[in-house]
Amino acid sequence: MSKHTTIPKTAVGQDAEAACPPLEERYKTFLVGALSMALLWLAFPPVGLSWLGWFALCPMIWLIESKTLAGRRPYRQLFLAGLFFWLSVFYFIPIPHPALWLGWLTVSAYMAIYTPLSVGLARSLVHRFQIPSVIAIPVVWTGIEWFRSNFATGMAMVCLSHTQYRNPLLIQVADIFGAYTLTFVICLVSVGITATIKLCFAKKLTEPSSTSHQPDYSKGNNRLSIAIACLTFIATIVYGSAKLGEDVKLKSANDSQLAIALIQTNDDVVFRPITEEEFFDCRKRKIEITQAARKKWSDLDLIVWPESAFSSYQDLLSDASPEITSQRAATARTKFWEDATSLSPLNENSVPLLTGGTTLDPKQNTHFASAFLINNNGLVDSRYYKNHLVMFGEYVPLSGWFPIIKKFSPIGGGINAGTEPVSIRINDVNLSPNICFESTVPHYIRKQVNQLAEQNNEPDALINMTNDGWFFGTSCLDLHLACNVFRAVEMRKPHLVCANTGLSAEIDSCGRLLQTGGRRQPGMIRSLVRPTTRTSLYRTVGDVIPMIMLIIATALFALDFYQKRS
Repeated sequence: MSKHTTIPKTAVGQDAEAACPPLEERYKTFLVGALSMALLWLAFPPVGLSWLGWFALCPMIWLIESKTLAGRRPYRQLFLAGLFFWLSVFYFIPIPHPALWLGWLTVSAYMAIYTPLSVGLARSLVHRFQIPSVIAIPVVWTGIEWFRSNFATGMAMVCLSHTQYRNPLLIQVADIFGAYTLTFVICLVSVGITATIKLCFAKKLTEPSSTSHQPDYSKGNNRLSIAIACLTFIATIVYGSAKLGEDVKLKSANDSQLAIALIQTNDDVVFRPITEEEFFDCRKRKIEITQAARKKWSDLDLIVWPESAFSSYQDLLSDASPEITSQRAATARTKFWEDATSLSPLNENSVPLLTGGTTLDPKQNTHFASAFLINNNGLVDSRYYKNHLVMFGEYVPLSGWFPIIKKFSPIGGGINAGTEPVSIRINDVNLSPNICFESTVPHYIRKQVNQLAEQNNEPDALINMTNDGWFFGTSCLDLHLACNVFRAVEMRKPHLVCANTGLSAEIDSCGRLLQTGGRRQPGMIRSLVRPTTRTSLYRTVGDVIPMIMLIIATALFALDFYQKRS
């Protein structure tokens, strides 16, 4: 008898197969996560299939409810799936300048961390603490969304709720605890949809398989999830109908109102010196659109230009340069203001001009992104310094510690941030300006509105002045508009948007887009603002509910981690 044992080839093949599972099994977590991220991408602009927002999380929910995650290092696979999503969503970041490629990669990689983090937290609640998915997943996802909207400078763009920004009936719940409310609803309904799919394919899902991951949920739990999801969705619709049909009361009986013209320009941001011919052509086009608005609407009380529209005329602001005297600036500014806002070259009936530009504060000797009013006497007043700056767009992280960074940045050392909100009062109507991406961060807008209310200057309308010429008509314009819609519902105040290259808009206090400017087209919008008494629960309670959700989820995860290590 031979001293050596012969192993059958079939056994060798089986061992090899067991040691090296099929490719699709090794990367199943990535494939399922990528499917979820792909559906979510399709729900957002530029594709904008908003109904997919209710189904996008279903593959991710299946991963959360599975007993184990397939493949090696599944959380790295989820990070990679998230990275592809955020790179595709933020594809517009590096368009203006090559130096912004670093910002694009950095921001996308940072945002991708939240994908495996959300799955890990949710799995801990579902499997370790046996909390039903219909509760655990909405709590975790909403809490994580709140965290990334607040952490560091905050990134509150591309929230799950924003997929529905063009559906007024559904977004009304945002006045309860912000846009996070609708995110919670969508997550909860997605769990119900997933449970429905499981019940429909229950036989197939329960067949024994060496490569399947059996969900540890009974039919009863699935039916309960479906019932809760249906009731929540119905309640959201009922609430939305009630709010849309609500009788809006005016703040006073004196019929105060403000007729505003929003002037949309179409000037792309270019990082090169412009020629004198280009300068005068740009100036001429602004004035022509403004005068056309005056001729079309004879009752205008205010004209608004976008952010940075006045940056080319710094010689008209006495504090823009120490070499320019106040008298010289005032004379030049008055002449320019009359030319820009009058009905005719005879300078009849000029109106105030609210515009924006980079200005120098002589007391602090530092530059700010500003919104300022040139009143009907040609004088500058009611100046607002932008509070919330855009990373890589208006400041570069660590440039103060490492000055060499400024040499490679298209914005140099950047600008400084203001600290206070401002209320502009015209015709007994108060306006609160916000600049550029400030309107993407809900707690900033809430803080400003409440601060002004405490000073007896509560705004009757918000107005976002933005220069979106950085993005050359890409989907960033739509994502920004979605944020502006939710700020209107959260504050229950009209939100006007005056945007260079679009999308300018008139949004009412229910988040309805009454008028919208074209994409990369010059244009003008007339809005009539009348003060009302509307308010919201979100103004009172703020982010308390999503913050509590995150605290609960994090505390349970930490307890789970501690118990496993002890």
